[in-house]
Amino acid sequence: MIEEEYVSFETAKLLKEKGFPQDPNICNTAYTPRGKLSNNAKSFAHNFTEFNKLGIKPRTYTMAPTQQMAMRWLREVHKLYVKVCPSVEGYYWTEKWHSYVDELNKRYPFGTFIGTFNSHEEACEAAIKYCLENLV
Repeated sequence: MIEEEYVSFETAKLLKEKGFPQDPNICNTAYTPRGKLSNNAKSFAHNFTEFNKLGIKPRTYTMAPTQQMAMRWLREVHKLYVKVCPSVEGYYWTEKWHSYVDELNKRYPFGTFIGTFNSHEEACEAAIKYCLENLV
């Protein structure tokens, strides 16, 4: 079964800090303050408005976009392009993955090498986190 791969809680907090939209109309999945994934971000946002009217402190949340949403935001807003490709030894594909980041406004032939990882998702997560910590 194929499932969406969401960014980690730590990466979601970095995305929030760097300006990723905290809008449940864009992404309805969020992390609670303790890092639990919830598919109910609209109720958090609704409660935020209602609680403010009543003077009650609402629960905070951090949007949990998929890795693809985060990479698209990096590409469209910050001109950073995340590339993930299989590792090759000689003429054979291996089970390892490489991730790179290209800054679209600069001319790097292969981009910045981030590292070698055990899965495509792990390589994406590392590249997103690298961009947020070093380039945004």
